[in-house]
Amino acid sequence: MDSITGDQLLPVLQKYVQEVEKELNTRWESWSIDLSHAEKYEVIGALLARMVTLATELAVSPQIWNEHIAPVLLRTMVDAYITLAWIFNDPLERSRKFLLYGLGQAKLSNEHRKAQLLADGIDPQNDPVVKATEGWINSQRYLFLTEVNLGNWAGIDTRKMAEEAGCIDLYNYVYTSFSAATHNMWHHIGRYNLKACLNPLHGLHYVPVDYQLPSHITYLRLAAKYTDKAFKLFNEKTGIKPMSPTSYEILLAELKTVEKPEEWTQSSESIPFEKE
Repeated sequence: MDSITGDQLLPVLQKYVQEVEKELNTRWESWSIDLSHAEKYEVIGALLARMVTLATELAVSPQIWNEHIAPVLLRTMVDAYITLAWIFNDPLERSRKFLLYGLGQAKLSNEHRKAQLLADGIDPQNDPVVKATEGWINSQRYLFLTEVNLGNWAGIDTRKMAEEAGCIDLYNYVYTSFSAATHNMWHHIGRYNLKACLNPLHGLHYVPVDYQLPSHITYLRLAAKYTDKAFKLFNEKTGIKPMSPTSYEILLAELKTVEKPEEWTQSSESIPFEKE
């Protein structure tokens, strides 16, 4: 992206970050919270904030609006959305399962760290990371009562979660497509990390390459779109009235005012089709 475009785009991106964070804060402040069921609000609030975090981090980094990095972040956003949608179908019970599973995983990781420290001849009780992790777990549930679940926290896979949450299209057209980049699958790296060898004596095989890919603003739009989708879900499930205009609507309007060179406005062939 050239410097002129960057200078024009920067205020648009900064405004989007401000507006989307305002949307998050407004929703949280408008939600009537029952502290006897605090975990429901904490889990849902954290997942919604996670969507905003990923969207804003992508928004302020135009250099990663390409096939190497953007799909990894967008797939994580879709995963968070499916989790949020599934939890909303039984908020209290599923939030508790989600939270307890996470605490168990933190405990397991901490035990692995302690074992490595002992193997290195270091007393784990003096390790600041071990102390901080145990303190964080204990602040929510006594460490000795925290169970480690080695299975899937939801008891079903992501596809089934998407089916039950009514967002199977998002899973089929986006989650699976972006998973190729996330898991370094052949149909991603074969396209973006190989090039044809120019020596005909070598049988026209392919050689590794680190392509410097152009930025595609569609990736920014998708991040904002998925965040807006999560906000709409939250509105529907909580009865909170949406802001008008939304941060997504403001972003789309602002982008129309920017002079956009062809190289970053053209569509990428790797951007999946998604049904509305």
